[in-house]
Amino acid sequence: MSLKKYGIIGILVLSPSLVFANGEQPKTGSPEYFAKALSTQLKASLEVMSDPEIIKANAKYIKTLYDALIAEGFTKEQSLKLVTASLSSKK
Repeated sequence: MSLKKYGIIGILVLSPSLVFANGEQPKTGSPEYFAKALSTQLKASLEVMSDPEIIKANAKYIKTLYDALIAEGFTKEQSLKLVTASLSSKK
């Protein structure tokens, strides 16, 4: 089943059932439970974020931000620094 069509919210909602669909359900709250849930969420997030449409939309957002900063009077260098800082803070 491809998770791309569900989006991030769908992944977070569906992940507990995906993690434990094999019948092996660790005790809720145990380190194993959280490790499996986190692993599933990370894999699903990477799959969604690898979607070419999402990558293209993100690139368009970055370019729009850069252009808007220049239009507001920032220099190209200042705009690049602000965009870089903005992207760095999202990690």
